[in-house]
Amino acid sequence: MGSLAVPESALLTHLDVKVGEPEMVVPAEPTEECSLFLSNIDQVVAYVVDTVYFYAPNAEDENVDAAEVLGGLKEALGKVLVPYHFMAGRLKLNMEKGRLEIDCNRAGALFAAANCDLTLPDLGDVTYPNPVFRSLVLQGAHAKKFGASPPLLMMQVTRFKCGGIVLGMSMNHAMFDGVGAMEFMMNFSSIARGKGLITHPLPDRTCFKPRDIPEIKYEHLEGLKFSDIPQEMRNSFTTADVANSEISNISLPPEYSYKVFPFSGEMVEKLKKKTMEDGTLKKCSSFDAIAALVWQARTKAVDMPPDVPSKMLFAVDIRSKMDPPLPKGFAGNAVFSSYCIEPAGAVKENPLSFCVEKVQEGVARVTNDYVRSSMDFTDTYKAIPALPGGIFLSAWWKIPFQLVDFGFGKPIYAGPIVNAMVEFVLLLSNGKQDGGLNIYIALQNHQLDKFEQLIYDI
Repeated sequence: MGSLAVPESALLTHLDVKVGEPEMVVPAEPTEECSLFLSNIDQVVAYVVDTVYFYAPNAEDENVDAAEVLGGLKEALGKVLVPYHFMAGRLKLNMEKGRLEIDCNRAGALFAAANCDLTLPDLGDVTYPNPVFRSLVLQGAHAKKFGASPPLLMMQVTRFKCGGIVLGMSMNHAMFDGVGAMEFMMNFSSIARGKGLITHPLPDRTCFKPRDIPEIKYEHLEGLKFSDIPQEMRNSFTTADVANSEISNISLPPEYSYKVFPFSGEMVEKLKKKTMEDGTLKKCSSFDAIAALVWQARTKAVDMPPDVPSKMLFAVDIRSKMDPPLPKGFAGNAVFSSYCIEPAGAVKENPLSFCVEKVQEGVARVTNDYVRSSMDFTDTYKAIPALPGGIFLSAWWKIPFQLVDFGFGKPIYAGPIVNAMVEFVLLLSNGKQDGGLNIYIALQNHQLDKFEQLIYDI
């Protein structure tokens, strides 16, 4: 069987986009000006996440004026920033408390129109992440003339020669997680279509405040005390100062390359059956199987010594795990970084069911009591996610971004623009809604070849 993987070298290498003069869009109505508390979960993800939404030309609306589309989007942005007023604010450091918070000051979100002389088909298969798509999203440099503190939300609308449109959204992760971002986009697009809010956002996250008297009841291997980490190992996932950095300037180490590994829905089902063959598991979800496979295959591919801990962190949604459960519309980060940590020898030598079991234990570990204890641990020791020496598995493939319709149809694909943090492994939608996904990973070239052999040996 030939290689199913898609190397970065096979993708479009240049994209010329002409960006118009950006302008600041403020909430369309008066809003409360205040400081918004950010939880310990919010604090450690204060970096920018860029996403792109690709919309094919609408055959029924060939004569729609581009200026009308732009005007409608800009007007809808101003309207949605009323209930989402914190997105028009700016990050600031509360010097007295030593914490980041959002200054809800109505400074606004950045908006710009752009044009590209290519057609959407010229971009190739847009389900494969391509670094050149970064030109479809506004970067920090575009906002410098508006002040030193960058906007928490920036939006670029790029029109292609064929009439297709790409929406590039740049959002600071401190505002909310994938579910919150999805709810924002659904609300935004609903307003653009002339409808009302679908879900009313609730940005208060004081439910995650640490206790006055800390109760650290568990060993929290998902976190590292900040004082214990050497400066050179403090990367953009672990330090809040990245909130003001230029992410596009971060480049992949020269010895590393990205590759996309497609997994069809049929392959996922086959993998799940394989994990159950030895009879040790009672059940296995798609995420359990894929996470275990990536963890084991990567540990083998990098030839990790048997006595070295092999570590994988992954996000667990805690909305329903908290007591009381978080309210519908919670607009903050409600994902908790759980972990699998085992000696590399055990990860490599045991059957895949062993790794699935460890993933399931990681999910089960995350309870209300454990999260509360972790909030206290993080606050007491200024802890950060224990990423150095491990990987973080970020699952995007089940977030239904393909439903976001601004009035010119649903996107042919929507997903993140990847950054150059080699520790992150992304599970992305394949654009087919067939239960399949694309695994996106960076390794050294000889390791990528071995990784490919291992994950497709099912």
